[in-house]
Amino acid sequence: MNKTLKSILKYLVEIVIVAFGVFLGVNYSNINADNKTKKEKERSLNLIIKELEFNQQLLEDHIAYHAKIKVEMDSIVPSLSEKEMYSDFTESTFKHMEIKGWTGFNFARLQKTAFESTKTSGLIKEFDIELTQKLSDIYYFQDTYLGFANSILNKAIGINSSMKIADMIGAIRLMTSDLLGLERELSTKLEKAITELKTSHSGEDQ
Repeated sequence: MNKTLKSILKYLVEIVIVAFGVFLGVNYSNINADNKTKKEKERSLNLIIKELEFNQQLLEDHIAYHAKIKVEMDSIVPSLSEKEMYSDFTESTFKHMEIKGWTGFNFARLQKTAFESTKTSGLIKEFDIELTQKLSDIYYFQDTYLGFANSILNKAIGINSSMKIADMIGAIRLMTSDLLGLERELSTKLEKAITELKTSHSGEDQ
């Protein structure tokens, strides 16, 4: 074997070694990147589950409150005469602040920081389409609830001393009927979603 052929073989071997080294390096980097993405995805999903659990607990607390006020209103309103219902605040004996258990026009301040962070970071692309759709539906329902709750609060804030008792009772009724119904429906959806998320998440870990 002449000197030229030996040199060529030597360079070829060196090229193969370098190429193999580059391949291993790229492959290792890709594996590390995939592992990092997987860990970040798991962390985001865990945070979303905790956020939904927190929201459900908030809802349950407000469901109990609104249901309690509903019972009180159901016993008070039938005893009010038509004259009383359409009298001004200053003229009426009905004082909503004196309703047993009353703490105001309260509603659950539901959180969505974990879900929004997942979208902002781009990690939402790592979730399968069904999971993404399910989460989007849940958080959309939460926004609908919050929008309606705020509209009731604004209605109550807008009531002044020149308005009628019926206006205040109407606002309270909205809180203890329509809003309460939304809370119960959303709580059921959250409970189902949390269970499904935990089940699918534990399946991925195995």
